Amino acid sequence: MTSISRISAADAKAGVDAGLSLLVCIYDDDKFQSQAHLEGAVPMSEFLKMKPDLDLDTHIIFY
Repeated sequence: MTSISRISAADAKAGVDAGLSLLVCIYDDDKFQSQAHLEGAVPMSEFLKMKPDLDLDTHIIFY
């Protein structure tokens, strides 16, 4: 079952750094590159390409 919860920025970074989480920006590529890029994040377009191959245990963090 999928659950949605809020987490702190520190918890998000720790999950990404540990390889347990994927940080996904909901904006298009242009805005992602110019305004919304966070270290370790991927744009939505890249996430959609990766989605079929992601491990089911991967935590997805959208911002």
